[in-house]
Amino acid sequence: MDALVIYAMIAGGILLSLVFIRLLRSLAQWKTPVLVFIYRHIIYPYVISRHTFWGPWSRVGVFAHLIYVTVNAVLILFRGNSLEEIGRRAGSLSLINMILLLGAGHLSYAADLLGVSLTAYRKIHRAFGWMTMVLVVLHVGAFGFDLKSSTTESDTQDLLTIIAVSCLGALTLMSLPFVRNLSYELFLRAHQGFTIVTVYGIWQHVPKDALLPWLYLIIGISVLAITSSLYFVGLLYRNGIFSGNGCPRAVLSSNAYESIKNAAFGTPFKVRLLLPRPVKVKAGQYINLWLPGVSFWSWVQTHPFTIISWSQEKQSVLELLVLPRNGLTGTIARQLRAIGSGGYSSTALYSGPHGLSEALDDYENVLLVASDSGLPAVLPYARKLIHGNGTCTPRVRRVHLIWQVEDREIAIVAQEHVNELLKEDVADNGYVNIVLTELSGENIKKRSPLQDDQGQMLVMTSTSGDIRDKLRGIVRQHLHQRLNMINLEYQP
Repeated sequence: MDALVIYAMIAGGILLSLVFIRLLRSLAQWKTPVLVFIYRHIIYPYVISRHTFWGPWSRVGVFAHLIYVTVNAVLILFRGNSLEEIGRRAGSLSLINMILLLGAGHLSYAADLLGVSLTAYRKIHRAFGWMTMVLVVLHVGAFGFDLKSSTTESDTQDLLTIIAVSCLGALTLMSLPFVRNLSYELFLRAHQGFTIVTVYGIWQHVPKDALLPWLYLIIGISVLAITSSLYFVGLLYRNGIFSGNGCPRAVLSSNAYESIKNAAFGTPFKVRLLLPRPVKVKAGQYINLWLPGVSFWSWVQTHPFTIISWSQEKQSVLELLVLPRNGLTGTIARQLRAIGSGGYSSTALYSGPHGLSEALDDYENVLLVASDSGLPAVLPYARKLIHGNGTCTPRVRRVHLIWQVEDREIAIVAQEHVNELLKEDVADNGYVNIVLTELSGENIKKRSPLQDDQGQMLVMTSTSGDIRDKLRGIVRQHLHQRLNMINLEYQP
């Protein structure tokens, strides 16, 4: 390229950058009205409401998916002179999309690398997975029905290619909610196994002289190898492997032991994870816990748990509050029912802490809303806010915690943590017996003191889907009053 052309491009880029910065400064005074308009009409409204097997789909989500589909369609069809050419483009584009799918062997680690929440990354991963499947079907169909294709019969009937496509189809079907929810642990391991078979089949299928497809595939595998190695090294370091300090130890117990033997399946329990190396934990983060000694199949299961303990310093003990479901947590609950109040300890490994911690410095009023097992997600934020209020570090003036609890067993197990939270609040006198009084319906004020508050307000939720949708509608109506809403990583 001519030196004058390069100089002209650089000079033009600098001038355009200066004009763009000047334009942003001019529009700064319209920042708040524009953001309110975007949130009220694009981000908050739902196109499809929440249902059992799908949704909710917001306008911004649908718009982003439409852009993604349109870009892929244009890249495939623009100046596609033949069905064979379209098929080749679809195959190459599927490998490009697969790079993100192979970005990391663990979704939590991949979300941390990209700086997004696990929920957001799962949506991205799911969208890229479905698009990859569609592109592979188009690629196979184009070469299967194009009579002028140069593909030989032996190539189209290659066993490894058929197996790879079949595994990719199985991955797509297993990602459906009603299939995935049958057994998440089984789904996760099958997902990883099918992925390995699919990548190997594609490796055998790509022609040796196809430079770009090979480049895309090598990039995807290299990214997977690098991120997996970094994840594994971090795992060994966090857990003190080869350090001489021993592995982490999980102490499992429940203070609802008086009613455990007659309790239902879902009796909550506590976990205290003793660490060989102290770790810095931010409010709202979680860990993935592996307890190989709990049961025969527990060595293939890892579970995410929100960390309810919070401190400004590094922690040597992480506290978890668990509401049992199926699988590993259900097994632990049954074991605690049989053992009683003593509980037991088990060797453990963990990864993390994972997840984003929401910044609260810009808000003067914070409303924490939780329902049943959603309390552990808001407890660390409450501790952080109360600590900041005592040291006069944040701008937050008022903190309100609303906990809707219907299961008495959850209340009994969580009562200790809630009362500790109230004792830490040295600035105000709270209802020390808030758990019991809320269960009986007492001390619930009809008029919220928030009505008299001024300043920017944040609503943080860890509740059921119906409550989140109702709060979302209320917040949408009051966005102009500097109200914002954040859904935490864990939702019941």
